[in-house]
Amino acid sequence: MTMRRVALAVVVAVGIIGLAAIVARPPALSPSPDRQTVQAPIDRLEVVTIASQATLKVTAGLPSGCAKQDSHTIARAGDTITVTVLNTMPKGNPICTMIYGQYDLSIDLGSGFVPGRTYTVQVNDKATNFKV
Repeated sequence: MTMRRVALAVVVAVGIIGLAAIVARPPALSPSPDRQTVQAPIDRLEVVTIASQATLKVTAGLPSGCAKQDSHTIARAGDTITVTVLNTMPKGNPICTMIYGQYDLSIDLGSGFVPGRTYTVQVNDKATNFKV
């Protein structure tokens, strides 16, 4: 009987610690005040379709050693999908290495595309068309 109480106490203690860890999780970090968001250079676009589902494959650039991948947003208006891909760069004019890097994104464009219809995807300053 005593072992059961000890085991129950351990389970309860672990549960309380786990709950405290979830509740005490710090908020997401906000962007550093010494960095600014800028549109990423887009090196490659490809839309892959399966049935009425579309996925956008993007290769974006990091134009210097100071550039960091940030975020992307998607908006759809009719047959046009607009994707904005952002990097962050330091504010001011710091000295940065001239090393060009890249990163890949796979972005779900959703479903409900009509077969035979042409859609346009605009990503920053580049665009491509696709049909389902």
